[in-house]
Amino acid sequence: SLRSLRDRQNSDAASANSSNGGSIIAVTSRSVVGQSKNNDMISFYAAAIGVMFLLFTASGAAGALLDEAESGTLDRVLASRVTMTSLMLGKLIYNSVLAFSQLVLMFLWGWAVFKLDFWSHIPGFVVMGVCTSLAVAAFGLLLASICKTRAQLGALSTLVILIMSSIGGSMFPRYFMSETMQKAGLLTINAWAIDGFTKVFWRDEPISALRPQVLVLLTIAIVLFAIARRVARRWEYA
Repeated sequence: SLRSLRDRQNSDAASANSSNGGSIIAVTSRSVVGQSKNNDMISFYAAAIGVMFLLFTASGAAGALLDEAESGTLDRVLASRVTMTSLMLGKLIYNSVLAFSQLVLMFLWGWAVFKLDFWSHIPGFVVMGVCTSLAVAAFGLLLASICKTRAQLGALSTLVILIMSSIGGSMFPRYFMSETMQKAGLLTINAWAIDGFTKVFWRDEPISALRPQVLVLLTIAIVLFAIARRVARRWEYA
């Protein structure tokens, strides 16, 4: 009958809707980026947390400058043929190597434990790792040059690094923030470093695509080191 035919059509439509997730049209979702990754968010977390810890490491290592000034070692070093510029350059290189080594260990841990696709992105990682390490090392030297004691350095660095990390994307992804907060994040080392590592590990972009991040991080390193060298003149003429 007509009524039984209509009931059968309604039953077929209901079963089709239930099989398609409640929709007449079947929908298949897939990631636009990071589809081939074992865990596409591990690269973001490794970069975000890694940069934040690099900032703490660099500021703590730069505090050796304050220890040397307090113990009188810095005066004896400057009394020799070593200039303040060469001394700070040496500390910049050492702190950069320390930061880069820490970054390598963190990404190796991500590869070993969380299956991060690390080895196929070595060139991009090295480029971003070196630039980020130079930037955070110069940042640490600037804080150490401004402060007068270790205690002051510890308090100031903690406050500044936490603020930078919160608006720079280390604690919360910037693409979830408002447009104003995203622009404010561009004033931090975190944002540029995370963007660069995301291009390498998540979007699989070539090294040439890292030019904006590389230029900004190197500029930050040069400017912060120049300011730190200027402030450190107080130890030369003390």
